[in-house]
Amino acid sequence: MNTETSPPPKQTVLIAEDEKALAKAIAATLDLEGLETIIAYDGEQALALARAMQPDMILLDIMMPGRSGIEVCATLKTDPETCDIPVVFVTAKGEKMDRKIGIAAGAVEYLTKPFSPTELIALVKEVLTGQLVEPHFSGDDISAIPADQLEVFALEWRDLYEREREERRSLELAQKRLSELDRLKAGFLSAVTHELMTPFASIGIALQVLQRQREDLSTDVQNVVDDLSTEIEQLHRLVNGVVKFAELVNKRREPQPSYVSLHAIIPDAVQPASIMAQARQIDFQISVPEQLSKVYVDPELLGEAVFQMAHNAVKFNAPGGKVQIHALEVKGWLTIEISDTGVGLTPERLELLGQPFEQDADTLRRGREGLGVGWAFVRYVAKVHGGRTQVQSPGPNQGSIFRLALPVVAGWHEINAGQETDLTE
Repeated sequence: MNTETSPPPKQTVLIAEDEKALAKAIAATLDLEGLETIIAYDGEQALALARAMQPDMILLDIMMPGRSGIEVCATLKTDPETCDIPVVFVTAKGEKMDRKIGIAAGAVEYLTKPFSPTELIALVKEVLTGQLVEPHFSGDDISAIPADQLEVFALEWRDLYEREREERRSLELAQKRLSELDRLKAGFLSAVTHELMTPFASIGIALQVLQRQREDLSTDVQNVVDDLSTEIEQLHRLVNGVVKFAELVNKRREPQPSYVSLHAIIPDAVQPASIMAQARQIDFQISVPEQLSKVYVDPELLGEAVFQMAHNAVKFNAPGGKVQIHALEVKGWLTIEISDTGVGLTPERLELLGQPFEQDADTLRRGREGLGVGWAFVRYVAKVHGGRTQVQSPGPNQGSIFRLALPVVAGWHEINAGQETDLTE
């Protein structure tokens, strides 16, 4: 019987501080204490992160661009989903009046700059362990604040609350509209993909009959049957890619990850593209070292993503061109890099790349039509696996390099899915 238990999740502290050096110093101090830290450099970003990530605690500077710390704190305290997050103000404004207003806005404590790392750690631990029942605020209570200042503060609070309530109503209405659009989109895609996939069953049977009688056919007819089989196989793969793309977009297909080796996935995944390259006299090279670390991914999704990258590299290349597929491991990331000597990309096309159903008019005129979902599919696969993507091209007719990087992690639960970003060198 396995009695091992998973370590408890790290507690998260949101650091909202516009002085970047100080914010990073606070983060480094808390990281050494085993805490997870997130940094925001302005009030709007701090508010958005607090709502999205629900941290265990917030260290909040009062004077910040966008929204002040007082406004951010008061806004969080009027929202039922964030009102219980303890807030500690970190500020150089340590006057008694400032402290009173901060505590009235909902903060549990003030940490006045400058402060020592020991003071910071002690206060953070105190708050996170729940030992801080009452604010450490000494002196007169809020009734000591002059009535005119209290009235101004109350009016600001009321306006803030009304504005926040209207914003929530607008967001709820927008969310309902988006949900309805998603439902209509899912229904449409389901119907279309079903109709696209259905004919392949009867086509496949007809091809099997022709293949059985292949020896009785003339050489010319045999070549036609072979070409037809290849074209239908490529069409089936294209449609199947659209189906998978639609399932990912509509979250109807949950990834089924396992530890796999890129050496076991990439060669099989790109084999159809290799055959296509051979027919077009394109030099097709694969380099995937066996000693690379395993990666925790859905093998089917990753295989389809790699195929889409290799297929595009061949499809948009010229006879006599070159395609190179290379996998490497650097600093905890496994990167699949596919370079080609094909048509290349303009800066305008680089901006559009990754948007579904976007195509280049020039490639369409050359008869190389597609649905524009290949790279968009790759980006979705990267997204659901916490990966990264990057595209580089010197310009038209100078080739391209496409990269898909995946994190080497201890388990699926550690992947920060949805944080797909562009690769940086």
